[in-house]
Amino acid sequence: MMTTKRCILSMALLLGVLSMTAQPRKAQGLSDNQMLLGYIATDSITVKGAAFGTAGTYPVGAILDAQDLAPYAGCRVVGVRMAAALDLGRARTFIYNITDTAITPVIEQKQRLYEGWNNVFFNGDGYEIKGDEMLFFGFDYTETDAMVAAEEGGLCGYGDDVEGAFYAYADLGSGLNLYSLSNIGCLCVQLIVDVSSLPLKDLDMAAADVGFKYKKAGETIDVMATYRNVGRQGVNSCRLGCRLDEGAPVFFEKKDSVASGRSEVTVFEFPLPADIAVGTHRLSVFVDQVEGQSLPASTAQRDTIVSTFAIYENMLYRSKAYMEIYTDQTSPYVPYLNDAVKLLTKDGNQLAVVNVHRPGTPLSVMAADYLHWLYAYTWPTFTVNRSYFPGEAHIAYDMNDYLPVIGADMTAAILGDMIVQDYASPTFATLALGLTYDETSRQMTIEATGDALPEAEAIYGELALTLMLAEDGVKGAQVVYNERTQRTTTNQNYQHNQVLRHFVTQPIGDAIQVADGKWKTSYSLTLDEGWNAENLTVVGLLTKKVDEVDNGNLRDVDVIDCNTASLSDITGVQTVTARPAEDNSCYSLSGRRIDPKTAKPGIYVRGGKKVIIR
Repeated sequence: MMTTKRCILSMALLLGVLSMTAQPRKAQGLSDNQMLLGYIATDSITVKGAAFGTAGTYPVGAILDAQDLAPYAGCRVVGVRMAAALDLGRARTFIYNITDTAITPVIEQKQRLYEGWNNVFFNGDGYEIKGDEMLFFGFDYTETDAMVAAEEGGLCGYGDDVEGAFYAYADLGSGLNLYSLSNIGCLCVQLIVDVSSLPLKDLDMAAADVGFKYKKAGETIDVMATYRNVGRQGVNSCRLGCRLDEGAPVFFEKKDSVASGRSEVTVFEFPLPADIAVGTHRLSVFVDQVEGQSLPASTAQRDTIVSTFAIYENMLYRSKAYMEIYTDQTSPYVPYLNDAVKLLTKDGNQLAVVNVHRPGTPLSVMAADYLHWLYAYTWPTFTVNRSYFPGEAHIAYDMNDYLPVIGADMTAAILGDMIVQDYASPTFATLALGLTYDETSRQMTIEATGDALPEAEAIYGELALTLMLAEDGVKGAQVVYNERTQRTTTNQNYQHNQVLRHFVTQPIGDAIQVADGKWKTSYSLTLDEGWNAENLTVVGLLTKKVDEVDNGNLRDVDVIDCNTASLSDITGVQTVTARPAEDNSCYSLSGRRIDPKTAKPGIYVRGGKKVIIR
């Protein structure tokens, strides 16, 4: 996950975003100790002549992060290779170092760029890869008035759009101002790296995934592992190891041939003991041997990936699933997603939604900025229960490339599948909310209560409660796409719903005390005069209590349970009649009676209990 994703604005407008690991390779014009590092492993060009459509000079390139660069720590970047669709004249080639607050040039060199592939070798010793940095590398592309008139540019691309593989940089004086682009696939640009410092044979663990977080004792884990050859020669066999917690490792022999710079994906089964304790556990996956030889101790940490999972015996049912949207008043994709969310919340009460507006926009809440830093790699994105889905590159989801194309109904159907899946996942603590409100003083009191199984403490340790206020019907600016004119405009009177207004607790939650399987707490506050009380909803989340949320513990702070209470629901007296125990009728979560024989897969209430119909 890129640490600077908080600062990158997506401009992706078309289909085709995929995930790909940066691939090193050999190429024409390089010596035996040199290798290309980037997102493409071919000299082919599938898109030639791409253009911005506006004359100007654009620094364009690709981004590699620490995960991509770590295996090459100590190697030197000696140049940049790129393809051009036209003679581009004398242009600057560059490498920038990206931090959380700045983007700084480390190498710049001007050289004439010709049509086709160009190898630009830097003067001097080049740049030594540290292994913990993030680099933006590429060249200055100048688009002339003649190119615009001819509708023929000088950019080349290959394959599908890939995150990290095509960016433009705009120096606006502050911020990182890196813009993700699409529609040409991977920009044809690569680093030329001197790898003479690498060992002849070496493998690096690139990824390991143990599937869904919650598991039962005796279950067999399907482990998906990716390892890559970061040595100078190909390998024909290796031995991978798996270690559960601090136990003895189990080894798996692999006979696959992996060329230098290439990756291999393997899947193997790891049975969990029947007596494994309830709580959190670790599975370490590592490279043990390459062609019968043990790896040096200096590479042990790099060649090990640790995945955590939780063992449970008993479970509770979730009150609601939680959809957190990282939205942006300047993105034309937002209305498309909002239309789908309206359909999801129209006929059911099993979903809570909060729109967290992008930092710096009028509806943003400063205390929520950290959520964008942690989850939002483009806008809008969203999480369901802030939980990780196996095989995904991020916890958050991005459907921007599809939103204008597939329509609200299909989008809602896709999102609904995700929500039902997360709603049905096990939980071990519950949350109920009660409200009182004085209209004269605008004083509101929130009482939060719940149950907790022993699994809650064993898996999470201490629990935390987060309370938020979200408001519907908030009028404000929103960029929208006009399909008739095929242009974007700003609707100054757009109605925003589920807008995060305020954190009642700390944003990362306040600790709650569980005694004899129960917990209870309350909060009081005076509502801001600018909020419409009738449109306010209190949204509560239970999570693991942590001092800080960062990329290291992000998968540990998924939402355990969620519930809501609206101020509009406490005006007047409501009477609840208990359903007879013998009534086995089946109802949707919105209260509609249904026939279980013809019901679509989902979660329903039957005999007073929530059931899953598959």
